[in-house]
Amino acid sequence: MPDASLTIGEALRSGAKFLANSETPQLDARILLKRALGADDASLIANADALLSGDDYNRYSELLKRRASSEPVAYITGEKEFWSLTFKVTPDVLIPRDDSGALIEAAIKRRGKEERLRIADLGTGSGCLLCALLTEFPEARGVGVDLSAAALAVARENAASLGLAERASFAAGDWLAPLSGAFDVVIANPPYIRETDASTLSQDVAAFEPHGALFAGPDGLDAYRAILKELPGHLAGDALVLMECGADQADSLGAMLGEIAPGDAIFTLYDLAKRPRGAGFDLRKREKKD
Repeated sequence: MPDASLTIGEALRSGAKFLANSETPQLDARILLKRALGADDASLIANADALLSGDDYNRYSELLKRRASSEPVAYITGEKEFWSLTFKVTPDVLIPRDDSGALIEAAIKRRGKEERLRIADLGTGSGCLLCALLTEFPEARGVGVDLSAAALAVARENAASLGLAERASFAAGDWLAPLSGAFDVVIANPPYIRETDASTLSQDVAAFEPHGALFAGPDGLDAYRAILKELPGHLAGDALVLMECGADQADSLGAMLGEIAPGDAIFTLYDLAKRPRGAGFDLRKREKKD
C-alpha cells in the first residue's frame, strides 16, 4: 500500500507498484486516484506535488485494495466509457469492451444516419450497444431485451442519463420472446464462452462478471441457436443483423447465419486488432468491407 503523507505524483507511482499484478497498473492507479480525489487528469498533473489529505489517502487505499483483489476498475468506480459515452455499470451487467464497437461501426457503414430504423438489442445488459446506436442514428428507436431485471434497471438509467429515454424502451424476457413486429437492425452480444473454458478466464472476469452473461453451453453457441430459431419472424425485408462472438467462433456463427440468410449477405466483423469479433448479415447485400 502507498504510505501516508505522499504527494499526488508519489501516490500514483506507489499505487501502480501496489497493483503490479494488474495488466494496466498505471492506468488503474490513475483512475482510482481520480475517483478518490474527485479530480480529472488535468488536476492530477497540475497538483502533482500537492500532499494527499488523510481522508483522500484512506479513500485511495481502500480502492487500491479492492482492485488488488481483482475487482474490475469499472465495478469499483461504477462506470465505463464505451463509444465515447459514459455508462453506469454494476455487477449485474457485463463491462462494455471497446472491441464491441465493431458492431456499431458495421451498422454505420451499412445504414444511413437519417433512416428511421427499428432496432432490437438482444441481451442488452448495460444498454451500451443500443444507446450507442441511438446516438449514431438520431431517427431510430430501439428496444433492449434482457432476462435480468437488475440489468434492465441499469440500462434504463443509462438511456435516461444519455437523453435517449424517449427513443429507447426495455423488455424483460428470453431473447426475442417479449418482442413483436419486424426490426430493421438486430444487434446482440450474447454469452458465448464455452463452459469448459471457465478455468481459462482471468480472475477479474470469472469472479466478478455475471456468469449468465458469459457462458453458453459446451461449445459456446447455445445462445445463438436460441436466437436464430426465432429471428426470421422478427426481421424486416432488408434487415441488418450483427452478433458478437469469440475469435474462433466467427466461422461457426457465419454458418449458422447462413441457415436463415443468403450466403452473399453474410460477413465477418473484426475488432481493433483485426481479429474476428462477430458475424452478421445484411439483407440489402451491400458489398462493404468490415
